Amino acid sequence: MMWSGKLISGAGEPEDDALVASAVAAAVACELYDAGRQVRFAVVPTPERVAVTMCDAEGAVLSLLTPARALEIACGELLL
Repeated sequence: MMWSGKLISGAGEPEDDALVASAVAAAVACELYDAGRQVRFAVVPTPERVAVTMCDAEGAVLSLLTPARALEIACGELLL
């Protein structure tokens, strides 16, 4: 079956900085996955609040993270 969605044009291309940041975050996600870890985000209890957890491969919570710390990890900072 072919995709029959509608293309949205006019949005332009992402800035180079955004592409680099996305590539770094993807590499970090792969490193975490290889180490048996993952970062999970949840909106709780209202959409204005975000809970961030570091989990193992089975989903058990290893630690709670602030959104700022999650962004630091996504940018490639070492896990402590």
